[in-house]
Amino acid sequence: MLTYILIFVEINIDFMPSFNFFKKKDKDISNLNNKKSAAAAAANSTVPTVQVQDNKITIEDAVKELEKSEGKITKNLLINLEKTFEDTNLAFQHINIIAEDLDAEVINTEEEKLMPLVQNTKNTIVRALKRESSNILPVPKTFEEFIKFRDSVDASINRFGEVTSSHSRIVNTFMKKHANSLRGELKRISDGSEKLNDGYNEITEDRKMIEECRSNLLSIHSKIDEINKANITIKSLDEKIRQLKEGIDRREKEINLIKSSSDYAKCLKYLQEKEEIDKKRKKSINQLYEISNHLTKAANKYSYGLSRGTVEKIDTIVNKPSEIVSKPDMSEYITLLKDIKESVKSNKIVLKDSKKVLQYFDILMDELPRFKTEIKELDSKIERLKDKDKIAILDDVKRKEEERKEEERIIMLENQRKEDITKEKIGLEEQMISTTRVIEEQIHKLCRKKYKIITPSE
Repeated sequence: MLTYILIFVEINIDFMPSFNFFKKKDKDISNLNNKKSAAAAAANSTVPTVQVQDNKITIEDAVKELEKSEGKITKNLLINLEKTFEDTNLAFQHINIIAEDLDAEVINTEEEKLMPLVQNTKNTIVRALKRESSNILPVPKTFEEFIKFRDSVDASINRFGEVTSSHSRIVNTFMKKHANSLRGELKRISDGSEKLNDGYNEITEDRKMIEECRSNLLSIHSKIDEINKANITIKSLDEKIRQLKEGIDRREKEINLIKSSSDYAKCLKYLQEKEEIDKKRKKSINQLYEISNHLTKAANKYSYGLSRGTVEKIDTIVNKPSEIVSKPDMSEYITLLKDIKESVKSNKIVLKDSKKVLQYFDILMDELPRFKTEIKELDSKIERLKDKDKIAILDDVKRKEEERKEEERIIMLENQRKEDITKEKIGLEEQMISTTRVIEEQIHKLCRKKYKIITPSE
């Protein structure tokens, strides 16, 4: 047992306890960048690095430039990392050879009890190394294949780390012959992984910028469509407003023409006379109502217990006396007034101011026939003044004035709508200018060329 303890005390535990040499060091990618720049220069040797500032291209051409740039960036990355791909695959092959040698080697230990543990550990390590080292991928030709290669290497590194760190003591004690070789190959894979990740980070930034630029170009397309729609709408509104204004001018001339005619002058005179008659009629009706109001209390007391028809007649006398003139026979209302007056006079209906009320009964009975004659005369005058042609002229003027007013209202609404659309259009144009500048900067960074994006409006 003491021998077993001493063995593990003397183990050199510096051998990859957690795959320390896979930890990221401070990145120094100057060599990678130099190689990438050289490869990019070679690939673009036929195109000048800086273009004249007024080198104009369309949106469609800009999209093509992005596609070219994306292809060149990927191509340069794969060229720069070609040796890394090969070295990484070679390291996997060497690890496979180490695993075969380790599998064939017979390990002896002085402590017989440790033999099963050592043998099982060796078998576990050999299986893991063989399994991972068989993961040899072809050299990537596309960005997608590059991602697959990088992810596969990272996954292998993690699994190598798990198996070597968990059995590091056994490896350092009983497999020293293979430990250094294994450490060296794993170090090569780790270094290769760093270069792959550095390349990935760099190309990811470029690809991200390409996608942003592509999205901005689509945004420009969308804004151009919206601006074109706004222009069409504004043009349509201008035409509609022009037609409405022509309609207003035409109606104004028609109204002025009608108003300057002798027939219209006659109509105005008719309206003036009718207005005067209406005033007289209204005055007579008001005087009649003032008289009937004095009879309200007496009429209400007289109505108690009478038939519905009689009550309705009393209500007409008191509250709607002007309607009596339109009745075929006014005598029944006069008779009813006499009956109510007699009830007040005989004190069947008791009122405080009965003497005054009795006077109003007489006034109303005298006034109703006179009122009927006056109203008939006034209505007859209006009828004599009335002329269908005159009324038609007035109606025509009124209709045209209402149409003009409606057209003016529509013009106001359409002008407001035009103003709102114009503001939106100006906003879109400002956004488009701003986005275009961003695109030009992005293309300059990506393609090393200065372009001016031209839109259909330019």
